[in-house]
Amino acid sequence: MHTHTDTNRLSHRTMCNISFCNVDSKVDQFFQPTLYIIVIILGLPTNCMALWAAYMQVRQRNELGIYLINLSVADLLYIITLPLWVDYFLQHDDWIHGQESCKLFGFIFYTNIYVSIAFLCCISLDRYLAVAYPLRFVKVRRIKTAVLVSSVVWIIEIVANSAPLFHDELFQDRFNHTFCFEKYPMQDWVAGMNLYRTFLGFLAPWTAMLVAYRGILVAVRCNVSTERQEKAKIQRLALSLILIVLLCFGPYHVLLLVRSVIFLNQPCDCSSEETLFAAYH
Repeated sequence: MHTHTDTNRLSHRTMCNISFCNVDSKVDQFFQPTLYIIVIILGLPTNCMALWAAYMQVRQRNELGIYLINLSVADLLYIITLPLWVDYFLQHDDWIHGQESCKLFGFIFYTNIYVSIAFLCCISLDRYLAVAYPLRFVKVRRIKTAVLVSSVVWIIEIVANSAPLFHDELFQDRFNHTFCFEKYPMQDWVAGMNLYRTFLGFLAPWTAMLVAYRGILVAVRCNVSTERQEKAKIQRLALSLILIVLLCFGPYHVLLLVRSVIFLNQPCDCSSEETLFAAYH
């Protein structure tokens, strides 16, 4: 009986590979392109200025500048992909730029999420060590160490998010719209990857940031030599990093987790996909 159920589920998933849910690609035709255009206009000069400011910190031998440089580079790579995504949404989710460009731009787009989270986590941990252990971990808080950590972050995130580069990422719906990096319902391997992204790519670093924030609060309270204004500044910085990750990436990962869990329990459930499409998309 159990084997028969598994066989049926496998059969249903096989059918999913050749079917596409009836999602409404017009639901956010103008909202998302408008949002992306605003991000391009504001993000390009802002990140260029941030890159210069971070470079000046590196020249002063401040390891924090290394993490800020990498964060700005990741954001700039993300911004570079946005014009094609603007065109994609204006075309009612119809990708006209070919398979390889879809893979590349989708890979850059989604890898940026986890690279950004990882470097925000690095910044939080670096500030924690600077405040709680200003002398004990001097060797850890060096330019060379920051470069090494940054290299490891890039390697891990590139490898962890490289699977889509080896799969077809263009899918046609019944209206002959060519979806890029979007399959409704999702594929088996994507559901598994989404769980990895949610727990290790998002929740793990965010939890580390919470621990670092608590450590910073304790260290600041116990440090009588630090002025009250400086303490407040340190606390605001640590809290702002936590809120940035939570507000910018939290809702997306909640929906990602919900979609993946529903798919793993009810393969080919188009009703839930169609309900969640507008919010997830």
